[in-house]
Amino acid sequence: MSKILFNSDIRVGAGGIDVMALRAMAKENPTLFAERVNKLVADGKLKLSQFKRLAPMFAALQDVHIPVRMDVAGIGTRTINAAAFPILTGSLVIAAMNESYISVPTIGQNLVTEIDDNKKVTTLASVYESDNAVDEVKELETFPEVGATEEKVEIRHKRNGRLLTISMEAIEENEIANIVSRVNKLGEICSDWIEEQTIKRVTDHDGSASSAAEPYVYRPNGTGAALFSATANTPGTRAPSGTRITSNAFVDETDLENARVRFTTMKNARGKRIAMPHSEVVLLVPDAIVGKVLKVANSQYVPGVENEVSNWGPQGKWRIPVERIISSPKLDDLSTGAWYYGIPKRQFVRKWKLRMEYVTLGADTESYLKRRIAFQARIAWDVEIGATDYVYWIQNLAASTAPKDE
Repeated sequence: MSKILFNSDIRVGAGGIDVMALRAMAKENPTLFAERVNKLVADGKLKLSQFKRLAPMFAALQDVHIPVRMDVAGIGTRTINAAAFPILTGSLVIAAMNESYISVPTIGQNLVTEIDDNKKVTTLASVYESDNAVDEVKELETFPEVGATEEKVEIRHKRNGRLLTISMEAIEENEIANIVSRVNKLGEICSDWIEEQTIKRVTDHDGSASSAAEPYVYRPNGTGAALFSATANTPGTRAPSGTRITSNAFVDETDLENARVRFTTMKNARGKRIAMPHSEVVLLVPDAIVGKVLKVANSQYVPGVENEVSNWGPQGKWRIPVERIISSPKLDDLSTGAWYYGIPKRQFVRKWKLRMEYVTLGADTESYLKRRIAFQARIAWDVEIGATDYVYWIQNLAASTAPKDE
């Protein structure tokens, strides 16, 4: 027999929401009111779109105050009293915004390793082994100690955000459809900006252009450097053939082979080739050529060659599963021909200085006094992407022109 679960006594159903019952609970037990409302919202039983009118809820809850705990810089947490209306509306708005944010398809999370750091400039040390090439240790001889060479890279920050303001007139005139639409747009806007920023960084769109400029994704020892180059030993000696292949437009499996061979030339600090696990390799391609890529990935035989099994097909040694073929139309905004091969998560870090922050204000603030703002919400985020290395990601160009110069 399953356990009997506790149910909220705030009823939501076909009969609508009893705002006077909400008011009674908020006045009688403010803490319980906040907990029950948050649970209903979290469970998806209470949504902003369910409200036909906001005016009755505003009238019922605006003069009811409930205690809210908040973080204050330099002090810690403290409790303040806030009107019940912005608390309830805020919970509804953030739930709708999260739903909208999640619904937007993105690829950025598949290309980076996520970290949190509240510093404006994060310094990460890339430590590589520095062996002394001792081939054998004789009996009674001291074992040599492995040293370390350290190269530091910087990841900076980039703050962004938006405001949502609901006036008293919008509530009085029952512009609920417009309000819901604007809330949904908040989530989409946030998702779009972060996705576009991530794609621009992992392709080093600005830093690797012919006229290289900020923002650079790769900042060794704090100085911006182009991540992709067709020049030998650039951006460092561990890329003896460079990190960019020119005149390698994606046509067939031979272009994949060119990228794979270049990938295997990458070296560690001892000048030895790195063992690159093919099981982690991904392809990042614009939507314009994803059909060609999938055709190669799903073709068992080499086109035009009788009975020759493709190394990149379903039974091939270098097969890349469909889930590791990553594509987005947003990449086409940067280039319809450039494509990428490697293990990006080993190279790129997406640093969150500030995760999604959400703050609300109600009608008991100065904004209401001056401009009749009934509800205001701010969403903010601070995120930047940086490269911690340069040997795990190959750029392939259709000709010799960098994407930004096309």
